Parts: sequence; structure tokens; C-alpha cells
Amino acid sequence: MQDYTFSIFGVIKEAFRRTDGVKWTFIASLLLFLLIQLTIAFTLLLIMPEVEQYLDLLLNVLTLPIAVGIIILGISRARQKELAVKQIFDYFGRYPYLLLGYILVTLFTILGFIALVIPGIYLAVAYTYTLPLIADKNMSVWNAMELSRKTVTKQWFRFFGLGIAIFIIVLLGAIPMGIGLIWSVPTAYITYGLLYHRLFDDEEIEYDNNDIEEETIEEEKTVSTSPKEPMKIYPPES
Repeated sequence: MQDYTFSIFGVIKEAFRRTDGVKWTFIASLLLFLLIQLTIAFTLLLIMPEVEQYLDLLLNVLTLPIAVGIIILGISRARQKELAVKQIFDYFGRYPYLLLGYILVTLFTILGFIALVIPGIYLAVAYTYTLPLIADKNMSVWNAMELSRKTVTKQWFRFFGLGIAIFIIVLLGAIPMGIGLIWSVPTAYITYGLLYHRLFDDEEIEYDNNDIEEETIEEEKTVSTSPKEPMKIYPPES
């Protein structure tokens, strides 16, 4: 993939602009997601009280496709598609692959933290788009992990800074009795969706069975006397 760069606050500003008309779709989806989690938690504790210490993990695993569905709402908004709450249930067909991806990303990240902390931080950021790529592009787990890692690594510090900025925005949104979350949470999802759309949708790559290591770039076959400038994502090029 061509080198790229983006403005942290440029992409957040554009994401905030795109929350118009879809804020309540995100809020309703998240409330439904939480209701489903609460129902599952109540049922599990009623039937098997001994699972309480593993409850958070079980909830994450059982509702993983829905969580990914909400992430893809942000991507769909970036694609300027119509959004509906029911879309968050579209990815249960990819559940085995999402589960394997979740396990591997979690395992590698934990091992990274054990190794010296810094590798864990690196992988936690670098694998940002693994699960959306598995669900949305029908990629194999390893290819999705590698494509996410290699793409994000090109601007890892910007993604790290973006994560901090989004955390602060959501935190500030929660302070005034949570009212600000109506804007900050959809903005967070759409922010990552905008970057996903520009980084992965603009690439004409067959994702199903191709190994990303085998991608050929025609530009490498020609001799160029001047290096390419990085693709500027946000703010958009004039």
C-alpha cells in the first residue's frame, strides 16, 4: 500500500460532521447491545453462578459479532450508506473467524505486554482493524491481522494519538450526566470508520484467498527519480 498520512483532528472533525442524522442509530444499537449483554449475564448467573469470575470474558465472546457490527456501522457511515440498528446482527455468519481473530489478537497482545509492555501497546494499536476486516472483507484471520498491522504501522504514532484523543473526547462527553455521549460515541465509531474506508476500500485487492504477502505493485517495476509523497487522507487533498 502507498504511504499515507492523516490529521488526527481533521478526521475527528469530519466524523463529528457525519454524526448528523445517525446519532440515535448508534445510541440505539449500543443500548440494545448492552441489553443483550445484561440478559445473557442474568441468565448465566441464574443457571451457573460459578461463572461469575469469567462473566466479562464470556459476554465479550458471546456478543462479539454484535460488537463488530456496531464498528461496521461507523464504516457504513463513512461509505455514505443507510444505517439501521438491525445491521449489527449481520455478522454471526463470520463468528468462528471473528472468535479466532479475537483470541489470537488478545493472546499476542497479552504476550507483548508480558514481553516488555511496549510490544503489547504496539500490537493493541496495530491490530485495530483485524476484526472489521474479517467480517467486512471476508478475509482469513491471519491475513486480516497482517494487513491491519502493516497498514496501521505506517502511521502507528498517529493512530496511538488518535486513540488518546478519542478516549478524552468520550470521557469528557460522559462528564455532564452522560449527555455528551450522544455525540462523542458516534463520533468515535465514525472516526475509525472513515480511516478504514480510505485505507481499505480504496485498495483494489482481492481479499478472499490472496495472501497479502503476494501483492504485486506495478510501480516497483518502473524506475522513479523522485519519491512518492504520502497520500493525505484527512483533511482531504484539495
